[in-house]
Amino acid sequence: MELLLDRVAFTIFGFEVYWYGVIIALAILVAFCLSFVLTKPKGLNKDMPIDVFLAIIPLGIICARLFSVVFDSGTSILDFFKFRNGGMSIIGAIIGGVIGILILCKVKKYKFLQVSDLIVPVLILAQAIGRWGNFANGEVYGWVITNPSFQFFPIAVDISGTWHMALFFYEFVLNIIGAVMLFLLYYKTKKIGICTGAYLVYYGTVRLILETFRDSQFILRLWGLPISQIISGIFIIVGIIILVFVNKKEKKDER
Repeated sequence: MELLLDRVAFTIFGFEVYWYGVIIALAILVAFCLSFVLTKPKGLNKDMPIDVFLAIIPLGIICARLFSVVFDSGTSILDFFKFRNGGMSIIGAIIGGVIGILILCKVKKYKFLQVSDLIVPVLILAQAIGRWGNFANGEVYGWVITNPSFQFFPIAVDISGTWHMALFFYEFVLNIIGAVMLFLLYYKTKKIGICTGAYLVYYGTVRLILETFRDSQFILRLWGLPISQIISGIFIIVGIIILVFVNKKEKKDER
């Protein structure tokens, strides 16, 4: 399977629209629509998703781009507005989203973990969909696979005649599994913060492992260190802390 496609989905008045942008927009739309479904089981304000997405989308996009241009050795902050050259980091988007939620909670008096629990199931589903944007862009693949027995999709992808690990597809599958897990957890548990903690531990582990196999040209670094893996490790630690805190709080409340 050849990974590289025609990046252009269609053209409007001479303006080329890339498949990457179409797929990311679709992922956001799906997440937005499904978030309304999740308000009912928890008795949340049915308009909360509107507030949440207005808060997280702008900051998520800004931080996704900022994270990419700052930590990519081939770009600088001066390339920030060159969006059509590519370069968006989901790790940066998550950080921007967290900032947006913090601001929203301060203004609207929402509980942070209540909002984040609402978002993480649809977020990881959107991340799964978004990985197909990487497929369209011909990026996020892994080590070279030399054994002909494994040179087929979905194990590998053909990049200009060389077979590589299909990392984008591996993460797609793992994110779908994570989405199913988080949706079930969201409906089954009454503990506020459990979904958020589970997401951070699960997705942090997925990225920590998969980044190990990523082609070096797609690894963002800080002082030579893989920044995405470092932050993924932080996600795992924070997630564990949240899970421990929530469970301890529940036991305390039961006394």
